Amino acid sequence: MGSPPNDGRFSCKREVTVPAPSRLASLTRVVIVTAVVVTGMHLGAAIVSPVLVGFILAVIVTPTVHRLEERGLPRVAGVLAMVGAIAGVALLLVALLSLSLVELDSALPAYQDLLQAQLETLQAWLADLGITTSLQLPDVSSEPLLIPSLGEILVGLSILVVDFLVILIVAVFMLLEVASIRGKFQKSLGLDAMAELNRSASDLVAYASLRTLGGLATGIAVAILLLLLGIDAPALWAVLIVVLGYIPYFGLPIASVPPIGLAWLQHGLPGALAVAVGISIIDFLTRRFLLPYSAERALRISPLAIILSVLAWTLVLGVPGLFLAAPLTLLVKAVLSSSEETRWMAILMEQPEDVGSPEKLSTDR
Repeated sequence: MGSPPNDGRFSCKREVTVPAPSRLASLTRVVIVTAVVVTGMHLGAAIVSPVLVGFILAVIVTPTVHRLEERGLPRVAGVLAMVGAIAGVALLLVALLSLSLVELDSALPAYQDLLQAQLETLQAWLADLGITTSLQLPDVSSEPLLIPSLGEILVGLSILVVDFLVILIVAVFMLLEVASIRGKFQKSLGLDAMAELNRSASDLVAYASLRTLGGLATGIAVAILLLLLGIDAPALWAVLIVVLGYIPYFGLPIASVPPIGLAWLQHGLPGALAVAVGISIIDFLTRRFLLPYSAERALRISPLAIILSVLAWTLVLGVPGLFLAAPLTLLVKAVLSSSEETRWMAILMEQPEDVGSPEKLSTDR
């Protein structure tokens, strides 16, 4: 497997030496500011989430708008074309989800019968082993979870669809005023901070591109696998894999649970194992042969920091935090890197040297 292209950021190691008292003072300031900002974001999550989604979409599609401008297309036309494409894809996904959910709803009584039959079979098998038990569906716990259930994720996505107009408006105005906004940031933050923000934006574009390519390939392959195995609603599970794939590390496992469970209902344990193994193989082949390097590696943030950020942003913003964790963490890292006092915190968030070193970049793949 390959690694991210070496753009010069790894050509030399940054040595940041900050006295211990200064580090403690900077850490204290960061904690206080973070607490205030996070509290405000949590209280205003219903408004903040769609605005952040629109902002991030604008950052991701800005390079494409620039390429359209270079080919002679006016900026307004390029912005409208990209926003129209985003809206079209979103409507297509909603249509596929709606049709598949209607299909599943009509088959719900049959699934209940299949579930009862599978539980009886499992209970009989345990009885043959000398284990006497009464199998029942587990009660849904009322305790909060760090990672929401699939149902909560779908509800959160439906809320985002309702806020879709806000997202599009923010994205349109961001794209139309990107040059002005960039100039204002450069004047107010300085060249060093702007350079860090530009690097983070480039990393975010690379991450989104790889995640989209990998998600589409995995979703299509899984849909074909489910169709061959006779699993109901393969299009729905393919869409879930594509959409939930934007959740770093947790997305594919969450999206895999429903088709595996449905395969168990329809074909028993062998069917569930076949789907689970098939999804794992498809994901491995996609990462190994289709993508030049993993999408998470494009973030240039350590896996532990990414995982912790997913949990943290989910607690702050709810379900949208699952999808916004990667770009928001990139923004936090860029802000910390722009100051000498806080750069040591950004360094702690970076990838291990054996992943991002020049030697690794030149020898992978």
